[in-house]
Amino acid sequence: MVILLSAVIFGCETEEAEPENKYKIIEETRLSARTGERYLQVYDGESWSDLMIKGVNVGTSLPGRWYTQFPADRELYRAWLKDITAMNANTIRLYTLLDPAFYNILAEYNANPDNEPLYLIQEIWPHDEVPGQNFHDQEYREAYLKEIDLVIDALHGNADIPARPYRAYGNYSVDVSSYLLGILIGREFEPDEVEATDEANPGLNGFDGDYVKATPGEASPTETWIAEMCNHTLEYSQAEYGWQYPVGFVSWPTLDPFDHKTEYEEDGTPGYNIRETVDPNIFSAGPKNEAGFFGAYHIYPNYPDFMNNEPAFAEYEDDQGVFRYKGYLSKFMDIHPPYPALVAEFGIATSLNTAHLSPGGLHHGGLDETDQGEMTVRMMRSIIDEGYAGGVIFEWTDEWAKKTWNTEPFMVPWERQVLWQNAMCPEQNYGILAVEPESRNEEQLFESWLEADGQTVFNPADNRQDNFGKIEAFEIGADEAFLYLSIEIDFADRGLQNDSPWEEIGLIVGIDTGFREAGEFLLPVGDLPELPTGAEFLLRIDSLEEASLLAVPSYNRGLLNFKPDPSREAKFTRIETLVNRERITADGRVFEALYSDESELNYGNFHPDAKEYSSLAHFYVDRETGQILMRLPWMLLNVSDPTERKILNDPGEYLEHPARDDLSYKATDGFIFYPATYSKLGLETADQEGWPQVIDFEPRTEEVFTEDIFPYLWEAWEEPQSRFRLKESYEIIADYFGELYQD
Repeated sequence: MVILLSAVIFGCETEEAEPENKYKIIEETRLSARTGERYLQVYDGESWSDLMIKGVNVGTSLPGRWYTQFPADRELYRAWLKDITAMNANTIRLYTLLDPAFYNILAEYNANPDNEPLYLIQEIWPHDEVPGQNFHDQEYREAYLKEIDLVIDALHGNADIPARPYRAYGNYSVDVSSYLLGILIGREFEPDEVEATDEANPGLNGFDGDYVKATPGEASPTETWIAEMCNHTLEYSQAEYGWQYPVGFVSWPTLDPFDHKTEYEEDGTPGYNIRETVDPNIFSAGPKNEAGFFGAYHIYPNYPDFMNNEPAFAEYEDDQGVFRYKGYLSKFMDIHPPYPALVAEFGIATSLNTAHLSPGGLHHGGLDETDQGEMTVRMMRSIIDEGYAGGVIFEWTDEWAKKTWNTEPFMVPWERQVLWQNAMCPEQNYGILAVEPESRNEEQLFESWLEADGQTVFNPADNRQDNFGKIEAFEIGADEAFLYLSIEIDFADRGLQNDSPWEEIGLIVGIDTGFREAGEFLLPVGDLPELPTGAEFLLRIDSLEEASLLAVPSYNRGLLNFKPDPSREAKFTRIETLVNRERITADGRVFEALYSDESELNYGNFHPDAKEYSSLAHFYVDRETGQILMRLPWMLLNVSDPTERKILNDPGEYLEHPARDDLSYKATDGFIFYPATYSKLGLETADQEGWPQVIDFEPRTEEVFTEDIFPYLWEAWEEPQSRFRLKESYEIIADYFGELYQD
């Protein structure tokens, strides 16, 4: 058990607390960190020692805020550092300059002599919008050089930056340079950016810098730009402050120097993920570089597809069996030059659905919090075994501002997507610290929608005389991530402790999301009258192991259909979405496209305080009350923006995923639900062969549906309410990090 005691970790707060300067002077250059043969090294005031990096990436986009709206909350940062330290991490990686409050709290922490040092890797983020996708564009280049200077000034406590858009600003008066483990230049560059830069600058083929070199005559224009920016970082810090720190570049497998034979186009040309390269072997330290150079790589087990399709990677094993991720790590390290290689991003997402399937089970989402911890530890073991300098987990907190390729098109309008959490989006759910809607108490969430206390069961199946199968109540709730349903059924004391009722009964719920005159007017249960409005979705529970949410074909997101047609065929289809695109090998073999079944609903308790908690759960049965409690993520119901109650409504024909904000939508005037129970005892209606016999249905008056029931319309919101919660993965990672020491 990890004990979190802020007083022990931080001691007394002081406004002027600064870390003790522990550095070594080499020929008038101050160093507190440098690179060794494998690891980065730190100076403790007396000697140098290797540091195996056990890190975590920290992003700061809180609910309702974008990445560039940086919090200035000292208490927030203090709490985060407390928990990160208790996880036995020794390093934090930041993607861009944060508000001064963060550096003040980091200095406060490191000023306490009772604390183990917490080191900082600071990335200097280049803008995503690149004119002509050319990094050498003069205006873009000058802006980035200026940003490098400002960040170096800020880290030395010597910057007063006026307000500016999309970047942090304020008075940086605290010097954290003694705990600066490294500076990172760049980001995950896209192949088309590399291609455009190289084509626009054919004469820029190398850089012979005093601090960082890109091999003259061999380097590409992109590699030349990286070397120039890295060189300028040390040149400026040396000239202005007499300091150097390890400098490195950021890259990912998409730009590795291999010719992966499993990602080619139909015409035999290299595919997008292998057509451009940033080669680590191009770079080296210059003669004035005392701190060293390193590479920082974002390496995940589920993308690009060659990670899992390349046959050679399947030959690698760890103590749990075949581990393709280890195979890639090994192959990459075999060609890496003799400077440290850091896995600066790796991790597992805990979203309800996936964006990419991996044959080893390390999918891009669709994994629970225990999986997250165990798989993260498994990857870190291989990272260490294969000779890397350590690993930095992605990421500390869930961030609602994130998006994934197969969720982004359906979150419209895009400008409002930070106001709600898409539980189906992997990129929003990578955090070790959950950021989730504040209201998790059923009593706060649910409101009564229908009561049926005065009615008896509609059709006592096989002439039963009791009310078994009666729908007694239906309650609904909503928050920033889910629509909640509570369905109370009379199980007539039939063994709720052992699931036996589901041998006799099933449940369906038709869901009209707001089209009324469209959707399916007939549900697949015998003797059930026609619905007064059309249902776009069908919730079905046949047992605790067999439950699903189906869609009418004309409104099935997996089929790229976004406007329902009226139907009376009782036809609902599974929502199966593309997650792995078809891939072609260099010799013409095909890896078929893969799809994820988003209709499948998982049984388990979704309340984090429950002993049987499962972060992947959609529904469970309260054994004491007989209530079926369910949560459905908004996107599963084609809700594009729950904050303003918008649903997808687009008649267009799409052959592939639409682009961001392409889809049209409309405001719903409320959801209507049509629950019905049916018998599973082999009884079928005479005129509808194969359909089970209805037991009860609601909302009804006698033998017909009530037509004037009020639709459920949840409250809209402008400011989301959220809370933090350490996921189950936290303790697993903390235990492993606590035992992990370098040789």
